[in-house]
Amino acid sequence: MAKRKLSKHQKKRLADKRHGSQAHATSPNPESAINLGPLSSGRVITHFGARALVEDADHNLIQCALRQNLGKLVAGDRVLWHPDKEVGTGVIEQTLPRSQLLTRPGFRGQARMVAANVDQLVIVLGIEPGVHPDVIDRYLVAAHQQQLACLVVINKMDLLPDLADRAVIEDLLAPYDSLVKASSLLKALIFASTHTGEGMRALNDAMASHASVLVGPSGAGKSSLISHMVPDQDIRIQSLSQATGLGRHTTSNSILYHCPHTTSPGILIDTPGVRQFDPTPMTLQQLEQAYPDFVPFLGQCQFDNCTHDHEPKCAIIQAVTQDQISYSRYQSFQRLRQTLVTS
Repeated sequence: MAKRKLSKHQKKRLADKRHGSQAHATSPNPESAINLGPLSSGRVITHFGARALVEDADHNLIQCALRQNLGKLVAGDRVLWHPDKEVGTGVIEQTLPRSQLLTRPGFRGQARMVAANVDQLVIVLGIEPGVHPDVIDRYLVAAHQQQLACLVVINKMDLLPDLADRAVIEDLLAPYDSLVKASSLLKALIFASTHTGEGMRALNDAMASHASVLVGPSGAGKSSLISHMVPDQDIRIQSLSQATGLGRHTTSNSILYHCPHTTSPGILIDTPGVRQFDPTPMTLQQLEQAYPDFVPFLGQCQFDNCTHDHEPKCAIIQAVTQDQISYSRYQSFQRLRQTLVTS
């Protein structure tokens, strides 16, 4: 059967309808441009689909549409936006340059953006399910790759009432206490408990004036730490849910919070479902630089391509035997070398 031919008028109406549908789906209505207010600066609190929730200079929340070709936004992004004619709405015009973009491996190895303008990674491990130096070292190497300073928080210390058990943990982590004093990579080692309050003041102080993200294995107690640092978290999530219309699904997105207990303004970006940031493949020289306690001895080995595993006259092995580098750190280096070093 022959297809029915459309008249010129019908073709025009169909084309206009398609054009209008695409414009509505991908960008703010062009006809509303004349109603937009002056350009203002703001910060993305959370991002959802083709819209983002922006905080203005007075901490008001503005639900904003995105101009075309802006790319994906994440919590922590700084933007320029116009107020729209409807109160509490706006249009993001431009993304300002990022000082830092935190990413993690995603589908098929492609990097997934997690948060922007972050300058500190808070590595949380719990007495339960357990503390292992290898886990800490993997995070530290990943943080080094992304040029982030770190805090290591050993949570749930209330589960160690026996002083002898506590001494075992402190001895296990002694190399990291030394690392705090010797490098800028690790800023603090904090023993904490939300039940007893141990270490919470030190953690709040370390969060001050920084934009931080918490990472750590499941069960480490990250949620309890966030609840302590952001006591009105449930109220804020409810407010965000109402502002975005996402309901309970808001809790699956990264969200930026202000920490009220810090001595100076601190920011915490909660990244639900993101447990860890694994380091990406690197060269041997890059891995060496990610171990600050190795740096004083680099360049002193007999061989330029020394793997510090079996070669004679290796300065790193000699430093280990003389207790200048901890054996546990040396072991974790070799394990990472075998899995991460590409050439």
